[in-house]
Amino acid sequence: MDTNKRFLVRIIILGAVFLYIAYLAWQQLTRFDFTVIVSFFALFFLWTLISEKLVYKAPDTYVIEDADNKSFLYLQLTFLIALFYAAIDFVELAFTRYKPLEPNIIYLGFILFIISCLIRWWGYNSIGKFFNPRVALYEDHQLIIEGAYKKLRHPIYLGDVIGFIAITLIFNSWGAMLIILCTTIPALIYRIKIEEEFMLRHFPEAYSAYLKNTKRLIPGVW
Repeated sequence: MDTNKRFLVRIIILGAVFLYIAYLAWQQLTRFDFTVIVSFFALFFLWTLISEKLVYKAPDTYVIEDADNKSFLYLQLTFLIALFYAAIDFVELAFTRYKPLEPNIIYLGFILFIISCLIRWWGYNSIGKFFNPRVALYEDHQLIIEGAYKKLRHPIYLGDVIGFIAITLIFNSWGAMLIILCTTIPALIYRIKIEEEFMLRHFPEAYSAYLKNTKRLIPGVW
């Protein structure tokens, strides 16, 4: 599936889910809760459009090897499950929504989500045309070690993690937080392992040196 078709499928799926949740929100929620839902939808769609159509740079050459091992699929599925649960929990179920923390925890979630978008934008801009949602190698592939990649090997994933956590805070859903911690984060760690092994095979000397001078995901820690 090419980039435009993949983007269209994502928009259709997310749009359908969000419209259903917005309908429930309009029927059942207070004005504040409805504002939270609509604001998140608007921010999420804005970031999706910016990242896919303005930040993403199409590659100049073809992919010559793909070793994704379904890691992207696992990551997307676990995140979508957590997102759907968080939204439904906020709108209707309220099984793990702890209202005494509101509205401050919701405001914190929005701040973190914006920070996550800025980190991901920096990562996309730094890697440029070599970005691929799958673990893949292009014909003219180069090892990027500048910009966002100077100290961290996976800055985009750092932005993703912050974004995952931000969404659970926006919807004040501790059940969604548990789903993220138990499924999405392990799926991300699995993908990082695959990606680093892949890079070591293709850039053994350069990537080995790069490993010694950088952290995976958390600056100065891991």
